[in-house]
Amino acid sequence: MKVCVFGANGYVGASVYKSLRKIPSINVSGTYLREPSLFDELYKLDINEPESFSSYYKQENPDVVIWSVMDGPNEHMLTDQGLMHLLTFLTPETKLIYISSDFVYSDGKGPYDEEDSLSTLPDDHLFSSYTNAKIKAEHLINNELSNYVILRAGPIYGENQIGKLDDRTDKLSYHLRSDKSIAFRDDLIRTFVHVEDLASVITELVQNDVTGVYNTGQSESKSYYQFMRLMAEQLGYNPNFVEKESEYEKVDQEIPKDTSLITKKITEITKQKFR
Repeated sequence: MKVCVFGANGYVGASVYKSLRKIPSINVSGTYLREPSLFDELYKLDINEPESFSSYYKQENPDVVIWSVMDGPNEHMLTDQGLMHLLTFLTPETKLIYISSDFVYSDGKGPYDEEDSLSTLPDDHLFSSYTNAKIKAEHLINNELSNYVILRAGPIYGENQIGKLDDRTDKLSYHLRSDKSIAFRDDLIRTFVHVEDLASVITELVQNDVTGVYNTGQSESKSYYQFMRLMAEQLGYNPNFVEKESEYEKVDQEIPKDTSLITKKITEITKQKFR
């Protein structure tokens, strides 16, 4: 089986790529854009460049494609260019695994299951590019393909297989080991997912015939404040240094309040136990 990981140099992609390399029956390739490359054998590729993309894809001709590329405020370009390029090459036999986001539920009135309606943000909103691009990508995949998995994930945390922490936990650790306080919002409710749990689920889905849309992560939701206090304890620090952040927000920069996910469906199709 041939598998291609687009975004193999990223936080999630690196763990997925390394996990797949351990499986003898899988021939895995991966792409990166920004130097340095974490793995010597990765292929440098600008996914948004059609000629380069075409050359690479035809060369690899994978059985499974994993889309773990994310670019925040430029997410719309990844959807309108990179993902559109990919969709023109995929055959019914090629499986696509696409990592989406809990921000597709941007009205913030969770918890949500997979059948709940998605909601876009106004174009002038701070998070509109990312949110609306993810929603557009999901619609494109649903309309154009049948052999796919969409994984909706909330905040992804923890140390990945190459020893990299998520930025939020890294910042937490930096402050607490210096005995400095740090604040997080208590009104933003999320379903957190460990990077290695997500990578394990993807690795499992590569090897089976499961398709569909799945929310991922823990069975219980928490606020950022609650979760980061727990993380402080797990890291061996005093959780009392984690304080509640102000809930003041500027107009057109409002963060969706509750994008927590109901994750029962994915526990029925995977062996993974979410920590």
